[in-house]
Amino acid sequence: MFFKEKIKPPLVLTLICLITCGLLVAAYEATYVDTTGIITDKLQTGLTDVYGKFEDFEMLLNDDGTVRTYDGVTSILSDGKYTAFEITADGYSKGGLHVLVGLDENGTVKGVSIMTIGETPGLGTKVQNADFLGQFSGVTYEQTTAKEDTEPVKAKAVWGSRAEINSLELENSISSTGNSSSFELDAITGATFSSNGMYDAVKTALAAYNQMEGGAE
Repeated sequence: MFFKEKIKPPLVLTLICLITCGLLVAAYEATYVDTTGIITDKLQTGLTDVYGKFEDFEMLLNDDGTVRTYDGVTSILSDGKYTAFEITADGYSKGGLHVLVGLDENGTVKGVSIMTIGETPGLGTKVQNADFLGQFSGVTYEQTTAKEDTEPVKAKAVWGSRAEINSLELENSISSTGNSSSFELDAITGATFSSNGMYDAVKTALAAYNQMEGGAE
């Protein structure tokens, strides 16, 4: 009786408070977006992973002091030479990939760092492997759009003079190699959604850089 009347009620109330606080913290972490221009610890870690430093980077702001964003881009950081894009992408889980895509001075991918991952352990989490992330190094905006911009090769007549046939064969050869410069994703077996989500993040960063007309301002 003493336990039920004196100890159990405050104990239950304490447990409820702890659970509620835990849920609030989890919700905050999942939805928090930095609009102050301060480079967070996670961003510092991402910059260090890609560039080996973070001290010279600043977050790009709009004229009104808000963080500059693009479609799919949470924030943009630059040291005047390199430009990095903070992106949250959908993998198998919605918003399961919080990454930093770093570009070099030519707008080419220098590296990708995963700051937070909410994908399936043992499957989607394999996109953190160095071998998988390494395939994005050197990728350009043109490579991610090559397939979209290339017209399929159309069948052509094969009669005519030998010179005309040779000309058509050369034209078809040039057209058919149009996709050779496109990027081919080497997805992780059993983690297609997570793999594609990472590629989408890279494409988003390259598209945003392209919109910036040559990099950070």
